[in-house]
Amino acid sequence: MEENVHIVPAGYEIDRIVKPFEGPRGFKANKVYLLSTVEGTKAPEAIQEQHEHYASIVKERLERLGISVVIVPTNLIDILEVLNTVSRIILEERAMKNNVYINMSGAGRLTSVGATLSGMVHGVKVYYVESDGYADEDPRMKEHGYTLVDKPKVTVLENFKIILPDGPQLKVLSEINRRGSMRTMDIIDYLIGIKSPGFEIQGKLSRSPEKNKVIMRANHSILEKLEGMGLVERKRVGRRSEYKVTGSGKYMVSISGLQ
Repeated sequence: MEENVHIVPAGYEIDRIVKPFEGPRGFKANKVYLLSTVEGTKAPEAIQEQHEHYASIVKERLERLGISVVIVPTNLIDILEVLNTVSRIILEERAMKNNVYINMSGAGRLTSVGATLSGMVHGVKVYYVESDGYADEDPRMKEHGYTLVDKPKVTVLENFKIILPDGPQLKVLSEINRRGSMRTMDIIDYLIGIKSPGFEIQGKLSRSPEKNKVIMRANHSILEKLEGMGLVERKRVGRRSEYKVTGSGKYMVSISGLQ
């Protein structure tokens, strides 16, 4: 049976995360993933301690509502890590045929951008919870988080399609990113190794005509397109071409959920 799963990057908010699930008209959820900068993340200890406080309160309150909660250690000030973590969870839950939702209002602006982008790319519903005011005193802040919510007003964002590169292009992009750089023949060897469509070749490429044909196929169907999208950059090293992933390419790899 399909389940309803919510992904929530959780910073210093409590009401904005918990309130939408309360009451007879609240969201129905089987599981909530709380992404939090807790112990084990590459972030200052002071941030870890504060996030652990808020995450523990949110977890306790959601579990009281009968919702299973998974805390996912995530450095929320690293947008690439946010993109990758959110996208990976989406892919895993989608593979189990579950419905996935993202609350983009439970953490800071940069984190919200990352969570929203991941949701748009993978076509899941992203929602924003409006606040009624700010908790200006420390006791209220520890109970409600930075903002106060009485009766939650939830806005579901309009989804617009952000298109990922196709399968082989995305795999090559991810592999270049993993290695740091790759030359054309290294990329072709990789494509042959994973038996990518059009590169199901037995043995080594020996004859020049065959080799040239495969190089042209890789250039035309993958490398030129990745370069045209601004995801890789090519430079000449002697007589050979070497490819590196651009800044935009790193975002695309992270949001793909492949790494």
